[in-house]
Amino acid sequence: MRRFFGFGGTEQETQPASYQQRDNLSSKSHQHADDKKPDHILVKHGKQFLRVDFSSPGDIAKGRATVGDVRATTARFLGHSKDEITLVFGGKKLSNDKEKLVDLKIASGARMLCIVSRHGKENQSAAAPRQQVKVPAVPTDPIERIDIVLNAATAELVPMIDQFVSSPPEVASDKSDKHRILSELILQRLFSLDEIDTQDNPEARRRRKEAVNRFHEYQARVDAAMSTDTTTE
Repeated sequence: MRRFFGFGGTEQETQPASYQQRDNLSSKSHQHADDKKPDHILVKHGKQFLRVDFSSPGDIAKGRATVGDVRATTARFLGHSKDEITLVFGGKKLSNDKEKLVDLKIASGARMLCIVSRHGKENQSAAAPRQQVKVPAVPTDPIERIDIVLNAATAELVPMIDQFVSSPPEVASDKSDKHRILSELILQRLFSLDEIDTQDNPEARRRRKEAVNRFHEYQARVDAAMSTDTTTE
């Protein structure tokens, strides 16, 4: 199944440019195209929207489009491997590439968030052998792991949020960038909590729920500061 990929500009733009337009290819075929346009997904990365077009109308509803399709095309366009691409929809990390978009209630035109993480595998393999350094063992107790995530957020993330709330950037674009960065950092912490197995441990489940609620409060503070109009163009 052929898929095309394109990109748009800021979030205010409602019609992202096509990949063909970016490469200055002819767009005459679009002018005579049928009224029914192929299904597409918009993937937000930084300030721009990346557009993933499927082959024909109804591909998503018919179960022909998967999370893996979107991830692979996004990775190819951004120049990363698939395992460096994290897709998020409705606050949920999409981790199963075989899952169909229709089963996730994702329709054509839906927007996903893309987070790129660099694992540095190339650097590790190319580096000269070094003396082994003992790395502290990762705690296996779920409550201890939850506390580690919370303590790290208190030490690193909360001061950044406090500064953003009390003294947001005066330039609108800078403020938007800072809001995006903080939102992605909060989301990454939520992913860390989601990976902690709390099965058969009611206390751990309760602690994780409290931690999730705290990060939601952090996000609410960041969103509230973003909506306050104190910026210049």
